[in-house]
Amino acid sequence: MTDENALINFQINPKRLDKITADIIEIGFGNGDYTVYLSKKFKDKKILGIEISGESINKLSKKIKKENIKNVFYIKLPATIAFQLFIEDNSVEAIFINFPDPWPKKRHHKRRITTAEHLLLFAKKLKKEGFIQLKTDHPDFLDFSIQEAEKLNCFEIIQLENPEESIKTKYEKKWLQQEKKIFIVRFIKKSEPNEPTSLTIPKIKKVNYMPKLKIKDFVDFTELEGRTFKIEPNLVVKFFRSFERKNEEWLIETLLVEDNYTHYFFTYLKKLPDNSFVLSVSDFSEVIKTEGVVKFIKWLSDIKEKNKEENKTYF
Repeated sequence: MTDENALINFQINPKRLDKITADIIEIGFGNGDYTVYLSKKFKDKKILGIEISGESINKLSKKIKKENIKNVFYIKLPATIAFQLFIEDNSVEAIFINFPDPWPKKRHHKRRITTAEHLLLFAKKLKKEGFIQLKTDHPDFLDFSIQEAEKLNCFEIIQLENPEESIKTKYEKKWLQQEKKIFIVRFIKKSEPNEPTSLTIPKIKKVNYMPKLKIKDFVDFTELEGRTFKIEPNLVVKFFRSFERKNEEWLIETLLVEDNYTHYFFTYLKKLPDNSFVLSVSDFSEVIKTEGVVKFIKWLSDIKEKNKEENKTYF
């Protein structure tokens, strides 16, 4: 599925791989029961679970070990980032999304997992006749999802009766006990999706290198502590504690927000024999190599010039 160095007990380290191959993907697997169900129903398929909850990751990990499951892998990332950076186009047979947060308040609708922007990203990864299956107890969310899917003009949309499955998710059991109706819709890919010009799709680009820049001027990390800078509209950095090490080396804790993904690492500065400096991400900080990280290092290499502008980039 991926390089062995990127796997720890079936957990994928996204900082050590280029691509992930998976036949079936579950987004937001919760306690992992449905993921285990999929692994048994599709024994010859590779199942990928995507989650951001560490607690959910631990629960699934224990179930995989207990039942000696061999065809499930999981990754701790926002789904949109995982799909953007690691899933090949036209490679996935099915995507399951069970009871996602419906974000009921109108001002939060853009956060829904089934916006047209998100469905466009998922549709690109599906094979022809592959599908996205959504379960929800929220009728407004269901209607919203269908309307968003129709914008792409690539799906056959089928509403299903609750299929007889040997497993029910935690939330499904809860809603059924409350006698709520469960809605299931399947979006079957029939063609490549349209890309409406009205959609604003964040695009994080991977690179295959981490920049190490040679600079003439010393960057005093202590002056950056606690400060936040807006490098670009969708690229913001915040600095925390700095450290001075032996042999004229310096580190500073760095939080870099690129679109909706957060990098955390140590920025590194070292004096060279010719009295210049090398500036980069610390070698012991594992980060996903993206265009945003490259832009940050280049921006920081010229920060003295930027500070002459009376901190116009500081807020």
